[in-house]
Order: sequence, then structure tokens, then C-alpha cells
Amino acid sequence: MDLTRIFSKVGGMGFIFLVAISCNSRFNKEEVHRLVLFDFEDQAQTEFVKPQDATFKLVKDKDNSHIQVNNGFTLRETGVKLLSPENKPWDLSGYYQIRADVSNVGDEKMQVELFVGNDPDGLLRWYCSDYVDLAPGESKTIVVDLAWTPWIFKPQIDVKGMRGVPGKIKANLTQVTELTFCSRYATQSNSFTVDNVWAEGKYEERSPDNFFPFIDEFGQYIHDNWKGKMLSDIELKEKAKLELDYLSKATGPKERGTFGGWTGGPKLEATGFFRTEKVDGKWWIVDPEGYLFWTVGLNCVASDAVFTGISHRENYFANLPGKDSDFGQFYGKGSFAIHGFYKDKLPYDTYNFYQSNLYRKYGDDWLATFQDVAHKRIKDWGMNTIGFMSDFGATRQHRTPYVGSVWINDTPKIEGSEGFWGEFHDVFDPSFRVAVRNSILSQKEGANDPYCIGYFVDNELSWGQLGSLSIGTLKSPATQYAKKVFVNDLKRKYVQIDKLNKVWGTDYQSWEALLKATASPDHEKAKADLVAFYEKIAKTYFKTINEELKKVAPNQNYLGCRFAWANNDVVLTAASEYLDIISFNKYEYSVADFKLPEGVDKPVMIGEFHFGALDRGSFHVGIKKAKDQAERGQMFQDYIQGALKHPNIVGAHWFQYIDEPNTGRFDGENYNVGFLDICDNPYEELIEKVKETTYSLYEYRTNNI
Repeated sequence: MDLTRIFSKVGGMGFIFLVAISCNSRFNKEEVHRLVLFDFEDQAQTEFVKPQDATFKLVKDKDNSHIQVNNGFTLRETGVKLLSPENKPWDLSGYYQIRADVSNVGDEKMQVELFVGNDPDGLLRWYCSDYVDLAPGESKTIVVDLAWTPWIFKPQIDVKGMRGVPGKIKANLTQVTELTFCSRYATQSNSFTVDNVWAEGKYEERSPDNFFPFIDEFGQYIHDNWKGKMLSDIELKEKAKLELDYLSKATGPKERGTFGGWTGGPKLEATGFFRTEKVDGKWWIVDPEGYLFWTVGLNCVASDAVFTGISHRENYFANLPGKDSDFGQFYGKGSFAIHGFYKDKLPYDTYNFYQSNLYRKYGDDWLATFQDVAHKRIKDWGMNTIGFMSDFGATRQHRTPYVGSVWINDTPKIEGSEGFWGEFHDVFDPSFRVAVRNSILSQKEGANDPYCIGYFVDNELSWGQLGSLSIGTLKSPATQYAKKVFVNDLKRKYVQIDKLNKVWGTDYQSWEALLKATASPDHEKAKADLVAFYEKIAKTYFKTINEELKKVAPNQNYLGCRFAWANNDVVLTAASEYLDIISFNKYEYSVADFKLPEGVDKPVMIGEFHFGALDRGSFHVGIKKAKDQAERGQMFQDYIQGALKHPNIVGAHWFQYIDEPNTGRFDGENYNVGFLDICDNPYEELIEKVKETTYSLYEYRTNNI
């Protein structure tokens, strides 16, 4: 095919390329336009490269030039910023994607991440980012989508309470001044290259007229059709009958014991409860009967997990039922929203489309049928665990092992700390232990139950960068218990304030002055003391919970706090002293190369992972993207098989059982992450691959290193 390329100079740096392409393009059928932001062929472009905890150099090859970044690991985003030239921001609002070529030129595997812009709303900034996994010597192209769909509404429409919105550009991209390339969650120095940074993709523009309402009586998107979309109650009931008939005959995988352990493997000591043991160099869970057990489960097996807010958004929904109708029972009140549209609108009215669809399918016995079918599905799918935050009515039936969930509530907080889910506990306040004890006693569902594997306690705590909680402590008022303990530790170490001042480069007049001060010291100069107290916080947190949990549930495993995001060796090593199994929420494409800190050898459980797609009426793929349901299945298999090969990993739980509502849960998440859609129908292509994986999981783990 003959391509015609047109070059047009933009500003001082950047070119628009219009390239004729075939009519089946995902973009405009006539042309793709492209804006080159950096190609590094002109050395003057390096003036607009700003390193952070890194150095860089221009590398000129025979036919190409690029920059090589040598980064450290003291910052969350260690790498470089590429700045718009001559104080002229880029207008990227007319482009669907940013692309950049990157390579790993170091000796270790790494992830290179790209953030487009610096929106003050951290969530919007995260939307405009992505990353790639790179083995040493490997090159890839990072692709960041700038809108939720390849088409946009013009003019843009205001849709609230949803993270993914059809036809919407993700953020204000008319005044972009920077692109950030970093080594994601770096824990060591490494090197990567950046080249050919460009924007491309001409949007199809659509009118927003008649968009509202856009959700039908089943909770589905009105303005599209797809395989499996329900069009009537009759169709819904017919599909339910077919599945119930199938499940009544399904037997699940062979060689499984009462609790799902592998009867075809070795028989170990049976204690009557789940425990862990290392066998032939690999960690395993051992079930109550003494069989090897690798936990593969689903989070949020609960019909009440997927309500959506309707207050202030009534026009989004077609045919909401009357509150005095049979479907009125599915209205409710939302009382929690730490982020998003409903954060300052508590309480708010809600509706649960998923439960109403269960009622359409199963009638008045919908909840009992939901619980029964969940057990049957999990067994048929070759899975063996009901995961985090699930239905007690289902777990109490003693048909499928499960995990317990405890949230430590009503604790004093370190006022100077910060995190996505809020401030961190002040573990030195005497009332912290009281709160831990009360929280465990009030949430002890599963204690001493043979079917309960153990307890997750808290979720995705913000441990931050190394020493960050110590800095938060110093920023807190003098009345903070943690601060009093920290200052007393420093007083014991240095005795005299002048000695601390010499090390920290500060000028406190007294220990009392340090206690009252709220400014942060130089992090590098105070690093040893900041890290020491940070470690003390971590050890005190895990030790206190371990002691109180074991008083109530001595036969269950302490599964930890579901570490997420960046985690350093100090906190992980501290946790390993008190946890039976260390849990991580790992949203990656693979965990085959997962590493624990040097010297730590403990069993590991993946608390959350998922992959989502947009081919079945959803608006958001979730955290990890697939192109369709079949690829979701392949990604599940790749992830689980990578985990099965890992000697420390003893299980992985998918988030979650049911798709999130298209109009968003309490914080706006509206991800296609379920094994089931909003109408309670399984995604067949995904399930097929799941079963292919799980039916042979024990043999796979045993035969692969």
C-alpha cells in the first residue's frame, strides 16, 4: 500500500504526521494524525529533560538517538520528566493515545511507567498512565489511552460517580506540561532508555444527544449490544435454568478431599485446621485432613457487594422500579464513600441491580439460591476458596473453605501521616490495642472453624516510602503518642539535643522543642533514625494484632494486611516475624518473578488480582487490561501458572466474583472484573480457561519449578 506522509512543524519541537491508512482502522477511516513530542534527534531536546533521583545522557547510534536514564530508588517516581518546550503546553485533547519506545538496558527485570501530565487529582493522573514489564535487553512500546473509548462525545458530557465513562476524555489534556518516565517501585538502581514519544489517534466524534438514560432495568448499558446481553426476563430465566441443570450434574475436578485438598498427593499430619508446611522446597497450605492445598479463590462472593448510588443521578437510569413494588426491596442507603462523588453526600440512595436480577431469575428464594449456586460454581470452576469480604450465609454452610476479614476500627491515627485509604494507626497509643481487641471480637466470624483458613486484617495500608511514617509522626502535634515514643527513643540514643542536631543538621533548642516542632527534617541526614522508628511502627502493628488474633482464633492463620503498591524490605521483614502467611494484592500480568526480602522465607498468598475488558458492555477494564473475555481467560491462566511455579506462593484470589456496577460502586469503581456479569451470567470464555487451569493445578505445581 502506498502511504502518503505529510509533515507539519508545531511550535519549536513536535510534528503532526498525517498518514493515510486502510479503512478498517480503529481511528478515523480517512487518516491517523500524529504529534511527535520527543525523538531526541536534535540535541536541543535534552534541555527539556529533568531528572529526579536519576541521571541521563543522550546516546547517538548510527541511525538513531535516544536518552538513557540511570535511576536511583529513593523516590516513588525515580526517572525523568520530559517538559513541554518554551513554556508552551501541549494540547493533547485531540489524541487518543500517547506512545513511547522504552528499553531495559540494565541487568535486572524492571517496569518502566509513563504518566501523562500532572493533574492535581491523583486519580485522574493515574488514569493517564501505564507501564510495561521489561526483561534485561527487552524493548517495548508503552501505550497510554487518553480517553475511555476510541470515540468521544462532543461536547463532553458531565457524568458523575463513575471512573470509566463512555465517550469521555480522562482528564483535562489541553495544557499538558510534562511526561514522567520512571522505574516503577524501584528498589535498586537500574537503567532504561526512552525514544520516539508521540501522540496519535483521531477520535470519532459523536453527539451526546439522547445519551441519558443509559442504564436499562437490568443494570446494562442501553446504547450497545453484545454477546450475552439480556433483553427480557424470559431470556434471563431460561439462561438460569440451563445453568442450574448443568450444575446439578457437575462434579468438579478429581482427587479432591472434603476441603479441596489434593488426595492424589502426599498425606501429611492432619491437625483438623489449615496450616502451612514446606514440602520438597515449596510452601504449601495443608488442609484439615492433611492434604496439600493451594488456595484459588474469589473475593466478594456476596450479592450485597455491588449496589450503586442513584441519588443526584436519577436520570442515568431507565425504568427504575417503584419503591412500593416487589423490586423496592433492592433500594438501600449508602453510608460509606472515602473517595469519589458520594464522599460528601452521605447517606445516599442506592439500588442493587444484581440482587434484583437474582430475584427475576429465582423468585423469593433468590438469596438461598445465590448461596447454593456460588458453592456449585466454585467447585465446577475448579476453585476451592471463598475469599475476602464474602457472604456469611454461604460460608456457614461448610461446603467451601473461606477466609475471614477483620477491619481494625476506631483507632487513633498518626495525624501527620497520609495514604489512599486514610491516616495510619498510632500503634503506640494504648487505645490502639483496645481497638484491635474489640475489632477482632466483633468480627471473629470463622474463629476455630475448620473451614476458615485464616484472617486478613486491614487492607492495603499505606506504608509509603521508607521512613515516611516516621516523617508523618514528626509532623504530628506534641500530644501524639507515637511522637512521644519517637522523641524518647532519640533522647535515649543521643542524650543531648546538640548531638542530634549535629547529625540531622537541625537547630532544636531542646527535646521539648523537637516534640512541639512539626517541620520535617532533612530526610537523608535523619535517615537512620527515620528508618529505625519506621521499623518499630511496623513491628508493633503486626505484633499487637498477632497477639490479639491468636487469643480469639488460635487455630487460624494470620494472613496479614494485603500489601499493595510499593513495599520495602523493612516493613516486609518486620511483618514476616508475626504473619503465618504474607498477603499481597498484586495487580500485575505475572508474579512468577516475585521476590521477598533477602533472608525471608515465608508462604505468600495473593489477595487480589484481575483482568478486565470492554467487549461486554462495561466502561472500565479495571487495573489490568485485556482485549476481550477470551484474553481475560488466558491472562488468568498465565498469572496462576506463574504463581504455581513460585515456591513461596500458596494461593491467589481473584477480585472479584461479580462485575462492579456500570454506574459505579461507592467510590466510582465500575470495572469489568467479575466472573459474572450484572445479570449473574458467567463469562463463558473466561470460565473455560479457568477450568483448564485449575483442574490440573496440583500436578502443575508439583511438576514445575
